[in-house]
Amino acid sequence: MAMKNFILSCLLILLSTQSVAEIAIIANLQNNQQQLTTLQVQDIFMGRTRAFPSGRFALAFDQLELREEFYQKLTDRPIAQINAYWARLMFSGQTSPPSKLPDDQSMMKMIQENKGAIGYINKTNADKHKIRILLILK
Repeated sequence: MAMKNFILSCLLILLSTQSVAEIAIIANLQNNQQQLTTLQVQDIFMGRTRAFPSGRFALAFDQLELREEFYQKLTDRPIAQINAYWARLMFSGQTSPPSKLPDDQSMMKMIQENKGAIGYINKTNADKHKIRILLILK
């Protein structure tokens, strides 16, 4: 019985430390960009470009509930490094970080209302009839 409890405890610890979900990078349905590479998403969300490869202006939004996991999956860096990166860029006046939205519902609404918007949500909440999925981060 003790061994069974130990194994259950180990499984619970493993499950609790795994990432939450697959993250869908999304855009407005009217955006003609069909997909993006991880590098293209990095360039947009790290402020290196403000345009989709098609040339359309890209207005990036962060999602507070997934922000830490998103940047970890996207850049393989902890959120502290991402915050320090943005602090340096803002201090030098070069650019500003993406605006922050509280949750998936707010992100979906913002994406639907803005043709150039790009953001991310939990893949399970992505409605392909309302938004375009450009990339999935696993």
